[in-house]
Amino acid sequence: PTLPEKRQYLLGKQAGKILKKIHGIPVAAEDMPKETHKAKKLRQLDSYIASDVRVPGDEAVIKYVRDNIDIIWNQPPVYQHGGFHTGNLVLTDDGNIGVIDFNRWSVGDPYEEFYKLESFGVEVSVPYCIGQIDAYFDDAVPDIFWRTLAVYVAHASLYSIKWAEPFGQKDIDGMVERYVMANRDFNGFRETVPLWYKSGKY
Repeated sequence: PTLPEKRQYLLGKQAGKILKKIHGIPVAAEDMPKETHKAKKLRQLDSYIASDVRVPGDEAVIKYVRDNIDIIWNQPPVYQHGGFHTGNLVLTDDGNIGVIDFNRWSVGDPYEEFYKLESFGVEVSVPYCIGQIDAYFDDAVPDIFWRTLAVYVAHASLYSIKWAEPFGQKDIDGMVERYVMANRDFNGFRETVPLWYKSGKY
């Protein structure tokens, strides 16, 4: 975040191209998932609904996830890094992006990899996040991506609060702050393109 914004954007573009290469690796037949993760996402949502850490006024976001869950997992499955965000990237000595921590890899929806931009990337560098998306889609982001991303972000913004419960109130509060930010960025999930993406081009 201390680098010039244009440099942050270009590093994001480099990361987006790397992610595209990862997703371009042919998936072996034995690794191909037998079912989508839609049911898992709904179970996670139910665990949040039944918890003691619910956010006041969350009903609209819960309904949004339920109403739009069929949008996810409609792309051909790819090898996912599993945690492709700024916390798992390094800036190498020659000024390029390096990727670490492949231990959460799986096979699934390529668009799922992007929801962590909202969770972890935006607070570090908006230009980076915009660059990653622009490069991945060769500067032509399809509408279905935004619609899918919004569902993943809405789901994660709620379930992450429940996920943080065992770690204590500080972690819960941090996830609630991220929920508030996501709700704002997607205008209560009435819009699918987040405000930070619309904020500027670099």
